[in-house]
Amino acid sequence: MVGRVSTVFVGGVLAASVALSLIHPWGDVRNVDARGELLRGSDVPEEVRQVLENKCADCHSNRTHWPVYSRLAPGSWLVERDVSRGRAAMDFSRWESMRTEERIDALSRIASEVRTKEMPPAPYSIMHPTRHVSDLERQEIAAWARAERRRLRSAAETQKETNGQ
Repeated sequence: MVGRVSTVFVGGVLAASVALSLIHPWGDVRNVDARGELLRGSDVPEEVRQVLENKCADCHSNRTHWPVYSRLAPGSWLVERDVSRGRAAMDFSRWESMRTEERIDALSRIASEVRTKEMPPAPYSIMHPTRHVSDLERQEIAAWARAERRRLRSAAETQKETNGQ
């Protein structure tokens, strides 16, 4: 009797999880075009690009790798919420469509948050130990962000002078 009740209970929980997985409280963040170059239009050294693509793109681009636990609710909701928030804060997939001022602001935030270890968040690093960002990688990302910010500012200044403003 106890075994049957347990089986029915577990089956009910599993069925509810599957059914609830069809609900996407933060929108269907999985249904996006994952093609295209991340950070298109930026001058990114290859070693920095690799770190950003391998360790940041899950939440900050359309190239999210969906782990097994992200398929069933409530795990799917937690992962989709994090991806939705990450893309809203910074989306490397739409970099090319951002205005220069937006890119400069984003680069400032990248440098600051990587340097102060706000990114990646501790829970993400714990759940994904292979995505850990080393101190050297943090320094490389921050240095790139500062250099890219200077490059963009210089290009904007040149553009203003060319346009006579």
